[in-house]
Amino acid sequence: MRGRAQQEQKQRGRTGRGPIRTLRAGDRRGQWRRGLLRRGAAAALAGGAVWAATSALAPEPPDPGTPVVVAAHDIPVGASLGDGDLDTVRWPADTLPAGTFTRAEDLRGEVTNAPLRAGEPVTDLRVGFAATLTGLSGDLVLTHVPVTDHALAGALRPGTRVDVLSTVDGSLLAGDVLVTALSPAGQHGSDLGFSATGDADSPAGFYAAVTDDEAARLAPATGPAGALTGGVTVVLRPPDTPR
Repeated sequence: MRGRAQQEQKQRGRTGRGPIRTLRAGDRRGQWRRGLLRRGAAAALAGGAVWAATSALAPEPPDPGTPVVVAAHDIPVGASLGDGDLDTVRWPADTLPAGTFTRAEDLRGEVTNAPLRAGEPVTDLRVGFAATLTGLSGDLVLTHVPVTDHALAGALRPGTRVDVLSTVDGSLLAGDVLVTALSPAGQHGSDLGFSATGDADSPAGFYAAVTDDEAARLAPATGPAGALTGGVTVVLRPPDTPR
């Protein structure tokens, strides 16, 4: 009986131990538990150190960019922009050109005054009438010059510099003038964003930045009576510094 009572007392002693007493126990079980605890703590500390190191060395997340409206495909000069012509993409803020648009609806119905490549950001200098004289001398005005020679009209580009001559006597009406925008045949005026005034037979032409005096000399030859007075022709000049 005494032996059985002693065994029961030992059993109650073992089951009554708390977790601290169990860890402090000097038997093999206590040693195994202390070792397991030390290994777990070491692993947790090592994991925390690795996380801290990788977090410190990890690069900053990439800039998501700024929304910007771009051409959805190649767009010619004189095109009226619609929904199918424009896309909105994210563009790195540090490389974004000035004068861009963030909403395609702000450009709906605008007309290009220069060609656009697919993916090119649309800026305020590529659309509308006001942009054609931006950055030029304040004493320049815009005038339309018709060109009846189709081959010659096809050689003109925005930025080309030309001399405008009378076809009657070859006199110089305007020299070294800048072509700011093109006017396709039958679309006189529409490429600059205002209502077209030509018809299907209207010749191709361009808009030129000229002085008031040059505009006065050009008016008789390029206006409604120009066909009666002989009209004008143009001579392309080498590129030069815009005046």
